[in-house]
Amino acid sequence: MNNKKLLLASLLLTTSSVFALPQCPQPEFMEQRFSAPNFETGQYKNGLNRLITWLPNYHMIHDEVVAVGKPITITAKFDYGGVVHKDLEFETVKFYIRSQSDTQWQYLTSATTNSDGKATLSLSAMSAGQYRIYAGVLADGTGTEGYLTVVEPNTEAVLFDIDGTLTESDAEQVGDYTEIDYADAKDEAYTLVRSYLDLGYQPIYLTARVYWYGKGTRRWLSWMGLPPGYLRTSLSNEISLFKAAKYKTEQINKLEANGIKIVRAYGNAKTDAEAFIKSGLSASQSFTIGREAGYYGTTAILNNSYSEHIATEVNNFPNANCQ
Repeated sequence: MNNKKLLLASLLLTTSSVFALPQCPQPEFMEQRFSAPNFETGQYKNGLNRLITWLPNYHMIHDEVVAVGKPITITAKFDYGGVVHKDLEFETVKFYIRSQSDTQWQYLTSATTNSDGKATLSLSAMSAGQYRIYAGVLADGTGTEGYLTVVEPNTEAVLFDIDGTLTESDAEQVGDYTEIDYADAKDEAYTLVRSYLDLGYQPIYLTARVYWYGKGTRRWLSWMGLPPGYLRTSLSNEISLFKAAKYKTEQINKLEANGIKIVRAYGNAKTDAEAFIKSGLSASQSFTIGREAGYYGTTAILNNSYSEHIATEVNNFPNANCQ
């Protein structure tokens, strides 16, 4: 091939990459339920863990959104007991991955939990798409599943708080946590989220719930008929109770630094409103419902229902720029 043909080929590749649209999310992949990967259980590395692993587990993987071309770090957290939340220290866990085209889980590597019950997985840069991650405890066979989304620049998303925004009130998270009852949904919350999914927007669930509520939160989203990823919970009670606005602002900034373009955000609390505006979202992009509707200059949704809002603000909203 001569130099002119090489130059032309290079220009074509550059042009196609510049004008290529981000991938649309595929909720059907996020909503699919897969059996856990099969792996043989082994010996306890830390014999004291035998005393806690008979308790209910609250393991979770922190979902990640990462830009194409960037290395990836996944953190899994393992603990037991609905009251004590005792960390699983110094035990082996196995990590698996499953892409949209895989027919089974692919084993990646093993890692050891630290004194905080956390194990990390490092991956090199990956192609755009949605992935499932599984982490299993070798000692007792328990495990947890999370979501990895690798995105191209300007992947458009809509962000949702959960308690008091998609659920009827903040207090109802207790029912999800204890598995006594499902939280009641805010009027037309399902239609709100589904409408944006149908338009091609990436769903983002950003909650100040502590990580051990993650298991119940995924269960609630599934019960609602909503895709359970991407879900981001806080790392401690201190953050949830006293630093929620700062935490949510940082998470929104992190998402946008990784290629996510948040076009709209929904919340109900003062901390939601503060985070939306401080992270750079405009008042017209930031919606709040409930008693604090309109706080911090956000756009108020009245009557504690999304019905009128969907009719006037969502049904005529444009499709996402994705393919």
